[in-house]
Amino acid sequence: MFPKASRNGDLGRIVAAARSVSLRLVSRLLILLFGLAFSLGSPAAVAAHAELLLASPAPGTGLAQAPAAVVIKFSEPLNLTLSRIQVLDASGIDVGQGPTLEVPGDAEAMRRPLGLLPTGPYVVRWTSVSSLDGHTLQGSYSFAVGTAASPETTIADSPLDSEGPIGLVGRFAALVALGAWLASGLLRGVSVRAGLDPSKTARLGRAAPAIAFGGTIVSLLSAAFVATGSLAAIGGVLASPSGEARVVVLATSAIGVLVGARWRAVTILLAAAAILADAASGHAASSALPAVGMISVSVHLGAVGVWSYAIAASLLAAPDLRRALGTFTPYAVAAGVVVAGTGIVNAILELANPADLVETGYGLVLLAKSAAFVAMASLGLLHFLWRRRPRVPEAVVRRPLRVEAVVATVALVLATLLVGFPNPPREAGATADELTTTDPVLAELGDRDALSVADASGPFVVGLTILPPKPGSAEIRVQVLGVDPGDGLRNARVTGSSGSATVDVPLEGACGLGCFTGDASFAAAGDWRLEVQIDSNRGPISIAETVPLPTPDGSLALSRALTAQEGLKSALMTERLSGSVGGPTYDTTFRFQAPDKAEFSLKDSTTIFIGPTRYERTGSGPWQSSPPAPPGFTWPTGYYREFWGAMAAPRLLGAETVDGVPTQVIAFLRPDVPAWFRIWVGVADGLVRREDMRAEGHIMDHDYSDLNGPITVTPPK
Repeated sequence: MFPKASRNGDLGRIVAAARSVSLRLVSRLLILLFGLAFSLGSPAAVAAHAELLLASPAPGTGLAQAPAAVVIKFSEPLNLTLSRIQVLDASGIDVGQGPTLEVPGDAEAMRRPLGLLPTGPYVVRWTSVSSLDGHTLQGSYSFAVGTAASPETTIADSPLDSEGPIGLVGRFAALVALGAWLASGLLRGVSVRAGLDPSKTARLGRAAPAIAFGGTIVSLLSAAFVATGSLAAIGGVLASPSGEARVVVLATSAIGVLVGARWRAVTILLAAAAILADAASGHAASSALPAVGMISVSVHLGAVGVWSYAIAASLLAAPDLRRALGTFTPYAVAAGVVVAGTGIVNAILELANPADLVETGYGLVLLAKSAAFVAMASLGLLHFLWRRRPRVPEAVVRRPLRVEAVVATVALVLATLLVGFPNPPREAGATADELTTTDPVLAELGDRDALSVADASGPFVVGLTILPPKPGSAEIRVQVLGVDPGDGLRNARVTGSSGSATVDVPLEGACGLGCFTGDASFAAAGDWRLEVQIDSNRGPISIAETVPLPTPDGSLALSRALTAQEGLKSALMTERLSGSVGGPTYDTTFRFQAPDKAEFSLKDSTTIFIGPTRYERTGSGPWQSSPPAPPGFTWPTGYYREFWGAMAAPRLLGAETVDGVPTQVIAFLRPDVPAWFRIWVGVADGLVRREDMRAEGHIMDHDYSDLNGPITVTPPK
């Protein structure tokens, strides 16, 4: 036996230690929680995309001409009622044509058609709503026509961005209520043995489904508002698989309110069904193993509910704390073990690799939630030990229990944040590096012995690359532009002949979207007629090209042409532009005067560039002036270098006569677009008489005349 003073001193130290531990734990956990919420609450600029798999045009791309459409592919099926694409010009005006459309055959992609866009930068703003888990993801990136584009891309992918603050509150209320509802049914008899008033347990059994119903309604309305800015879009939210699962939550919760706590078995079945439906509406449905994920998440939430119920019931409702803790502890310990096990399973299903725990926001929140559960277990052990010491007052035993309740609340808030994340790392695992928009070898052609030519077929542009372009063994690469992911390109092959020699190459290798490779053997030198044939869901694709093998290098001829073009004083150019073979054609007349003047007319619109000023007029309306896109307009200096770009793989295709002028035909590639050029250059003077360009959505032909003729461009009066 200890002296009384010594016992009192021990108890005083225990009380002081408990109070100190309580305050430190509560303050640190709250600081951690608010820090995480703040750090995860705003969009960040990123260098590469995780959730967004494919964008065409690609982010940061400067195009020679505008694309026919913006196409974006994601990692999950889209709810197209709520998903959308906006394409904004420098004035913030949406230049898209019509609504956002589906991509036939691909539920994970959407497209927005474009008209003819003038030179300048454009911003693509997109909103995607997953039909699997209902999460909203928003982002933006830039591309440009005829100028450089900003490489910055933003993705607003925090829980606050996806759910909205009110939606997160609704999610939190629903999660807590669903867990409490199930626990009140499972532990009804245990609660009686622990000394709880049965009427209080019955009231909880009635209130929990009502709170779950209300929280789910709030989160659904918030999802509609976040995605579209209008509550009227709630029908689109409910029409998706995720929305249908949450309708089940609403239905079971409503029945639970009506049934109340009359029948324990019915309460357990309804609560379990609601929890399973809630799991089916979230990340588990899009995990690597959906069935396993939904069961694991459901059991996890149920176990958390039992653990939290045991803490709250002991702390708030039990008249005899020691009796309640002694009764609930075995169930709380079992629930804690289940929480740990299912938490590991959920992490394996959601994380792509262990590094995601520290490199992603989702992983950091998961670590914080795990730390909270470890703290709960430690505090549970502490009050378990103190409860078994009769000399420790009940007030002292109650303190770690209170802290455990606070930590449990923090854990549930963190669980709500995890539910609110649009894409856990494994769902976002496929990146743009794994699904390229064009053949990566095109970017290397400046350093390769290659020939690359292209032509149009229907809505597609087909590029044919031969490495090396000479008799013998060669690699054949075909890139099809204008492909939607649902086009189902297949059976690609190249056939050709030169005299009696033939070649038939099945293109069985894949190198990206619409990209095929194969190996050929050209038996003889000469002019080869090559035909590319591909089947697609939009009909057959076919182009034919005649090329000499070996193909002479055209670097010197192209350099001479560039020098000659930059020495021009004036020129008249007519342009024929269409988005597809057989599609509408737009004819534009350009009048150039060195060093910084141009006038071009398209239908009833006229644009004039005079140095740093651009004038525009439609019909007979007034002229409007504005500065052109930096660095301003110049011609011919800089004009052709910017338009032709890197001018990779220049090759001489032969000789032709254009308007009575003998010319050399030079083919080259601008790889960053990509755009294939073919120019007809005067043998005598090196000036371009004709120019063809083939790029996605752009079949463009230029004819030049009045070179150095009497052309004058003046500002409008």
